[in-house]
Amino acid sequence: MAPLSVLPGRVRFETSELIGCKEGCIFLEKNLLSVKGVVEVLTSHRTGSILVKFDESLVTRKGIDVYVGKALQVVTTKGEWQAGVQSDRRESPFRGSSFNAGHFAMEMALHAFLPAPLDLLLPAAATAFRR
Repeated sequence: MAPLSVLPGRVRFETSELIGCKEGCIFLEKNLLSVKGVVEVLTSHRTGSILVKFDESLVTRKGIDVYVGKALQVVTTKGEWQAGVQSDRRESPFRGSSFNAGHFAMEMALHAFLPAPLDLLLPAAATAFRR
């Protein structure tokens, strides 16, 4: 698989095998994070993208290509790896908290108090406050 984007210490791949496969994404992240020199791995089951950040002094980009290819091969065979991954799902840190309710209340208050043209800027302002 050819990389979609390459920068020093960062490479992005895209594959259709991960689309709709949350467990496969989790497996891939864990598998690649075990490689010496890999700093961060982000995957998306919605787009099939894989972003790998790595230390170039410890692992090469070609090495990352090989590790991603091998991990994807395991994901596509749908082997025994699924049993251990499903119980280890990542949960949103905001699920079940008052975070969403608080932001909803804030947005409603801003809509109520801002004049009509300014309330169009509300989504951008709310995104800035969340960061």
